[in-house]
Amino acid sequence: MSEFMKPQVVRDDWYSVETTHGTEFIAVDVVGDDAEKADFGDYIGGEYLEHEKINGWGARLSAPGYLDCTDWCVFSTEEKAKEHLREAYDVEISDD
Repeated sequence: MSEFMKPQVVRDDWYSVETTHGTEFIAVDVVGDDAEKADFGDYIGGEYLEHEKINGWGARLSAPGYLDCTDWCVFSTEEKAKEHLREAYDVEISDD
């Protein structure tokens, strides 16, 4: 894998948004603490179905200094988030 994209794993509050294209994760600080259906329109693909607020470990690859990044996936533990990055993107990430 290129050194361009770097793994990111962060614990945060998220919205798990169900859409006609699947589940998408959006950080609460992006749309606000009391988001409603209309608040998600600019951040999802597909039609909105429902959402719930969760706390968990988000994982993605991001290019520092650029807008390039993969979609967030959110997991219940840090280890599951890191394992997702290892399996999905074949990256080495420490368990520190």
